[in-house]
Amino acid sequence: MPSYPQFKCWSAPYIGGICLDGFMTDDRPSARDAGVRDAGARDAGARDAGAVIADLLRELVGDPTVLTEAELRLRLETAASLGRRIDAVKAALAAEAAARSRRVDGHSGWAAREGHRSAESLVRELCGSSYREAATLVRVGELMASPAGLGRIADGFRDGRIDMDAADGIVKALAPVAEQADAVAFVSAAKTLALESESLHADAVTRMAKAARDTLDRAGIAEREHRLRERRFLTIGPEIDGMRRLSGLLDPESAAIVVSAVDAVTAPRRGGPRFVDPEQQERARAIAEDERTHGQLALDSVVEMIRIAGEADPGRVFGTARPGVRVTISLDELRAEVSAAGGGSAHVESSAEPLSAATARRYLCDVGVLPIVFGGRSEILDVGRTERCFTRSQRVALAARDGGCRWPGCDRPPSWTEAHHIRPWSAGGRTDLADGILLCRHHHMLLHNNGWSVVRSRGRGEFDLIPPPDIDSLRRTRPMPTRRC
Repeated sequence: MPSYPQFKCWSAPYIGGICLDGFMTDDRPSARDAGVRDAGARDAGARDAGAVIADLLRELVGDPTVLTEAELRLRLETAASLGRRIDAVKAALAAEAAARSRRVDGHSGWAAREGHRSAESLVRELCGSSYREAATLVRVGELMASPAGLGRIADGFRDGRIDMDAADGIVKALAPVAEQADAVAFVSAAKTLALESESLHADAVTRMAKAARDTLDRAGIAEREHRLRERRFLTIGPEIDGMRRLSGLLDPESAAIVVSAVDAVTAPRRGGPRFVDPEQQERARAIAEDERTHGQLALDSVVEMIRIAGEADPGRVFGTARPGVRVTISLDELRAEVSAAGGGSAHVESSAEPLSAATARRYLCDVGVLPIVFGGRSEILDVGRTERCFTRSQRVALAARDGGCRWPGCDRPPSWTEAHHIRPWSAGGRTDLADGILLCRHHHMLLHNNGWSVVRSRGRGEFDLIPPPDIDSLRRTRPMPTRRC
């Protein structure tokens, strides 16, 4: 291990023997205080720190091909921890760059003097990043400077316990509703998210933050739904070789219909569920062996659906086939009248974004929709008017409860999952909701073949995952949250 110069730090946390907090804490020596250190000394210190970190990173990587999986895991976790601390430094500096580039400063602001229209553009150039990352650095850095009710998030990010994308997801979800939300509930939600962010990946944290936002500001659900819908579009433009390029955005309601239809065609090619019915098995086999690519299969299916609809008799009623979109809503919200301010929420199976209760009520009048009604305690009261067998109804109920594959970190929707008995049928297990859980085919096979197991957890419909000894010698349980979080 090479010897490194000693750097004065103004806060305790270290990574690899190097303390980074001195670059960003509020009580660090001010860059504007010439009486503390001159600019030359500060620049030299920054260069020395950069050299130290570069040496540490080279030693951290070494030759990864000779590492055991335990060593590789440790180094990945260490590199990620170091990266979070560096992100916090970059964010603090980016926020200061933004503070010196305010619009009110006009052409005298730092960014303008450097020839940039915004602080984000300046940060992008200095960091060599995308504009999106530069905007994230500025946004999260400003959170650190003025955290308001998100102080725990700012502290966790500053200390390297919360990933930058997770912190940004929380800020974008909660900051817009801070004024209208109950102050105590807002701080409590931020505290919960800060704790969860230390063990969950950024995508899961962002989903949780959006769910918290909708709980804190239920009256705003309809407005947010409207804003997303206003952004929808589809354009078809010519290419020079005669092809046509499609570009567009689908709002959650529209996406539920399109994604459900396309997934029904492409799922057998992309790890979808296995079938027991011989007819379904044959259909899945034909799709899996089709020579077309995933993209070609998806486009051809959409074109065929449009062709069928275009050739139909104008008086033909569509939607008599089995439901393709499922909407979940509590019984109380289903029965309640919509107030002038809006309120209440529902979900479609394929999206984490909520719909307003008013949209759910409209869905009940539409064709091709199977309503799934919940009681106030999330007890399934009804799975719609259907004549399908009991196992079909159970799958619908599990889909509504689990929201997709329950394996931690998996994002497969219900249509891609299989129902798993937590106690095998051969060992006396029962085929009921309490003993069932949805897993995608990949994780279902992994569980059966690699020694994983699922056990009931704290409450009804809650489960924990237990890894095999070769993954975790202590076999510590891992929570299996629903995708409704």
